Amino acid sequence: MVVRPRDVSPPTRPAPSASRTHLVSWALVVGITALVAVLSFSDTRKLWETASTLNGWALLIPFGGALASYVFMALSYQGIARAAGATMSFWEMLKITFVANTVNYIVTTGGLSGFAVRMYFFIRSAIAPGTAVIISMLQTFVTNVVLLFFVVLGFSYLLAAHELRGFALVATVVLLAVFVLTALLFVLLLFHRALRRRTLFLGAELAHWFLERFVPRHSPRRVHIWRFQRNLNRGLEFMLARKRHMVGPVLWIVVDWLVTLLILWGAFVAVRHPIPFSFVIVGFAVGIVLSMVSLVPGGLGIMEGSMAAVFTGLSVPFETAVVAVLIFRVSYYMMPMITSVFFFRGMLVQGAHAPEALKEAGA
Repeated sequence: MVVRPRDVSPPTRPAPSASRTHLVSWALVVGITALVAVLSFSDTRKLWETASTLNGWALLIPFGGALASYVFMALSYQGIARAAGATMSFWEMLKITFVANTVNYIVTTGGLSGFAVRMYFFIRSAIAPGTAVIISMLQTFVTNVVLLFFVVLGFSYLLAAHELRGFALVATVVLLAVFVLTALLFVLLLFHRALRRRTLFLGAELAHWFLERFVPRHSPRRVHIWRFQRNLNRGLEFMLARKRHMVGPVLWIVVDWLVTLLILWGAFVAVRHPIPFSFVIVGFAVGIVLSMVSLVPGGLGIMEGSMAAVFTGLSVPFETAVVAVLIFRVSYYMMPMITSVFFFRGMLVQGAHAPEALKEAGA
């Protein structure tokens, strides 16, 4: 009898797409669980009373503000594209903005998923791959820098205007110090070319080491990370070389964030419990930061819980805060997602040549 050797080949690694889907599914389960936990800590009767006495006309503020936010976002992209010598109609840019942000909410990857979708549609719209990279990356960078300054403002107010003790005081001081140092680093890197290039290269190496060590299944190849940091540096060089052309897009981005704060403020007006705008900045800063650092799609449950906790600490009834934050969630996240799917679903299946162009661009 002939004995066949046993097959000792290593097990097949799961396909990256399948493993990503598995990760997103688990992250979504965590988000739903967190949201259920927030609701379970609420008094159901008070939640219903708050929801049943909503000011219907005041709901126009958050829902109208959400639409305005996407308009300003699209205008910032269009302004950067114009500065780069690329032409695209406002309507096309608005559609791309809706779809790309919808992908970002579903797959939370620090903005990279939406970046890839924007790259796809920019290239399909006859924008050169290099220019498409600059437009998308530069808008994302400026958006995050502006957000960082709002976060610093919120935590500064929280530390200066309210008596904090124990762990809350220590955590606020540490976070504020981290955000201030990060903001100063951004400014320094923006104007110091040699230091910026060295820092971006070091950051790329550290990112590759971290991903290879802790999430090897999702780690991109080192050459892709190098290409990403090179493209980011090119985008910053582009912005510095066209300062006058960038004034308009930066202003649109600032207005976009202000309108986003107005959405949250309007949600409290709708629940008949208006709060100072300074409170809005504090709650928004905490909720957005925690939702961005989590892997949960759109920060589901994480944002609601953290915002409600902060507003409760600022003397807002918990149930009132929960309903207001849910209005913010529906208006700023859910309504654009539904709009994107309803109007622009065909955009995601058109064209077949963009994936190869994306590979060449290093998206």
